[in-house]
Amino acid sequence: MNLLEMKHIKKEFGGVSVIRDISFSVEQGEILAIIGPSGSGKSTLLRCATMLETIEDGEILYMGQKAAWTENGKLFWAKKQQRREIESCFGLVFQNFNLFPHFSVIKNITDAPIRVQKREKETVYREAEILLKKMGLADKADAYPHQLSGGEQQRVCIARAVIKKPAVLFCDEATGALDSENSKNIIVLLHAIKQTYGTSILFTTHNREIARTADRILLLEDGRIVRDDMN
Repeated sequence: MNLLEMKHIKKEFGGVSVIRDISFSVEQGEILAIIGPSGSGKSTLLRCATMLETIEDGEILYMGQKAAWTENGKLFWAKKQQRREIESCFGLVFQNFNLFPHFSVIKNITDAPIRVQKREKETVYREAEILLKKMGLADKADAYPHQLSGGEQQRVCIARAVIKKPAVLFCDEATGALDSENSKNIIVLLHAIKQTYGTSILFTTHNREIARTADRILLLEDGRIVRDDMN
């Protein structure tokens, strides 16, 4: 089953094409690495997939539902309720962590599920504690981001995304700010998430060694897919 489909996606900035007619799909439980030189469109493609950027042309579908599409040069979005449901299908992890500095680790993880998803507080806290234990952070629940290492902060970011129970997890250069050992630990963690939850994972990277741990690699150059390889 294709959880995500990107069809003939085009994106411009100031009249300059940065994504040029890209099409691909992602199956359930698949780990997909997107590689390419700086400026090839990796991060922009993820931002288009998560609707943080608007597309100029193409179609984005989650589990067969249209999230965004174009007709006769005009962009359409799914209706508000449907778009909210679609957005609940994915989680996003950034390179620069984006943790709330004034929130403890446990609050960073639980705030959105409780406040936005309106989930029951005790259940969310119990799930967060289980996630922290799996990620080797059981003793960090009451710590604040500035008290954590870079690798620990990134694991908190992943826990914050995973607790939403997304079908698809996007990681934009999630290992880019980390040393080699922490980068490998994050990749091991992503594979564990796939095995535990059946989550599909898309991550961008400059590191070909890390990319080779994925099930499949997309190579981007100048806004186009030039290779699509299965590992």
